[in-house]
Amino acid sequence: MVFFAPNDNLDVLTCYLLADISSDELQAFKSAFELGNHARFNPMLEIKIVRPPEDYIGKSHDYIRRKEDEAGRQGKFLILDDEAVKKNAVWYISWFEDGQYVEWKQAQSTDVLWKMLIRTDKLSLVYVNYSIGNMSLQEDLGSCGVEFPVKAGFEQPKVFDFDMDMQKDQYHQPVWVRAEPGEYEINKGGEVMGDYIAPPNTYARLKDGIAEEVGVINDWVTYQPTNPFRMSDGTKKEFPEGTMVLQMKWNPDFPWPPYKWPEGSL
Repeated sequence: MVFFAPNDNLDVLTCYLLADISSDELQAFKSAFELGNHARFNPMLEIKIVRPPEDYIGKSHDYIRRKEDEAGRQGKFLILDDEAVKKNAVWYISWFEDGQYVEWKQAQSTDVLWKMLIRTDKLSLVYVNYSIGNMSLQEDLGSCGVEFPVKAGFEQPKVFDFDMDMQKDQYHQPVWVRAEPGEYEINKGGEVMGDYIAPPNTYARLKDGIAEEVGVINDWVTYQPTNPFRMSDGTKKEFPEGTMVLQMKWNPDFPWPPYKWPEGSL
């Protein structure tokens, strides 16, 4: 059976539900997150929606951040309040300024709480880009109309968003498939690929029926021999000689099972 790298070690962000919303509104929020997270087949992030402690209700984001720090929960978290619900967004709460951006004249003081209102279906993509350093919250706030140097209690005039259709984006998600001998075929040469005539032994694809069974879109793609794959528990998965890695695309139209939210999430 072809092998996909499992998504079994994802970050989990707590999302405090401060808004007074209906079950339909909550479901709309969850559906938007699932869409942008490619949750059914290739999730990037998990969020756990919970009721807040009583003393968080009606309090500022700054207050909640401080209380989280006092409780030893120093990681980033989310807030879904009335403003966020109205704007189809969610608050991403980072940390209080530590002095670096004050030195750089980007923040007025260490009372600045770095946070951003993000379109819900873009949350996972933003989080991943922040995690790998492709983007920064401070740069993105500038594109949302926030004035610099940022002051404590700053206003964010625009919701952070990407100009992309997440429904269409589902069809462009890559997946690295490890296929054993007998599960793939090598091109014989002469295949027409747009304006290109492929030489022999330069492309591979899964054999008939396999892609349809596992939820990927079959096509001629480049390939290379695989190495052992390190699992999240530190063990290595070995593969038979001749196993190849093919970079394909997920098929969102496959009958994927419903996404399972973390235990305890609303």
